[in-house]
Amino acid sequence: MDSIKIITVCGAGVGTSTLLRMNIAKAFDSFKLPLDVTVENKGLSMAKGLHCDAVFTFPSFYDDLKNVYDEVYVINNLMDMGELKAKVRELLIKKGYLKGE
Repeated sequence: MDSIKIITVCGAGVGTSTLLRMNIAKAFDSFKLPLDVTVENKGLSMAKGLHCDAVFTFPSFYDDLKNVYDEVYVINNLMDMGELKAKVRELLIKKGYLKGE
């Protein structure tokens, strides 16, 4: 089984990144792919330099992460499952797990 590692990032790595982690995991689950998905939440300073396939974060942290990671997805509303599924879908297409339409 293929695996993918995701990091969700906020300032301290406690509040919003934890909620984002839970909702990103739900978004991945909704695609029902044979994929082992690991989602971890981190603070900005802890996230830099960790190995992962993609980072999901908020607009205020994008500039700090865009030069560290190839795949950084900006989330505007962590409670909007439509937005989260669209960003996860984009990643899954880019990684070859889904076909684009």
